[in-house]
Amino acid sequence: MSDPYSNLANEDDALQARIADAMDARCLEPAQVEIRRAYLGDLELPEGAYAVEFGSGTGHVTNDLIEMAGATKALGIEPSPIMVERARQHFDGKPSLRFEVGDARNTGLPSSSVDLVLMHTLLCHVPDPQDAVREAHRILKPGGLVAVCDGDYDTATAQIADFDPLDQLVRFMINQNVTNLWVMRQIGELLGAAGFELGRRCGHGYVAEGEAGYFLTVIDRGADRMVETGVLFPQTAEALKAEARSRVSSNTFFGFMSYVSQIARKPIG
Repeated sequence: MSDPYSNLANEDDALQARIADAMDARCLEPAQVEIRRAYLGDLELPEGAYAVEFGSGTGHVTNDLIEMAGATKALGIEPSPIMVERARQHFDGKPSLRFEVGDARNTGLPSSSVDLVLMHTLLCHVPDPQDAVREAHRILKPGGLVAVCDGDYDTATAQIADFDPLDQLVRFMINQNVTNLWVMRQIGELLGAAGFELGRRCGHGYVAEGEAGYFLTVIDRGADRMVETGVLFPQTAEALKAEARSRVSSNTFFGFMSYVSQIARKPIG
């Protein structure tokens, strides 16, 4: 199975809605909010800044461009109409936010018109990430910033002991849903080739907390996909989902992944 995020608008509505639910769960987790605050919170934007998010999903991170980064207005561009409608519902009545169906590789926005471009957990799903990076460079004003944050997916784990079966669900889910596991290990080269000047790069450890809402969606989707591909019987998948929830209840569940953020600037002149 190819990464469904890479062509999400053409997936069936049920899958898009399920991914939207998982995205909402991830975006609202306090640990995920703090990751975004850590790299967006001290950006220096001009007064009246206009920010754009490529791959805006259900809209929460686009809202962060105003609430955390300090932009005056923000636009979210997202290929899935279902995601765009969900984002509009979440932020109805907030005139500083706008969401449109579009392609990060060809936004149609004027050249040199934007102060900040954000790509949060996007590039890992883009088959040709250099196209999205070049488009960010085109639409940014001279001196404008690009902020990229994505998972270092090879670090994702639910393992608490040797041969832990839950860890196989995590690995299978990532194998089925991520195009490039190592994009943040390649990001400096991608940004440099597009003409950006590299700024701060930071690592952010994410540990599932409390009810582990987002990580349970990873477990569930991995188990369901194993059933779909004939790797597991349905009763085995349900037993593994129950095992994950038993671990959450007994405070023995562990879910971890490292994220990396990179800030870069379009040169002036």
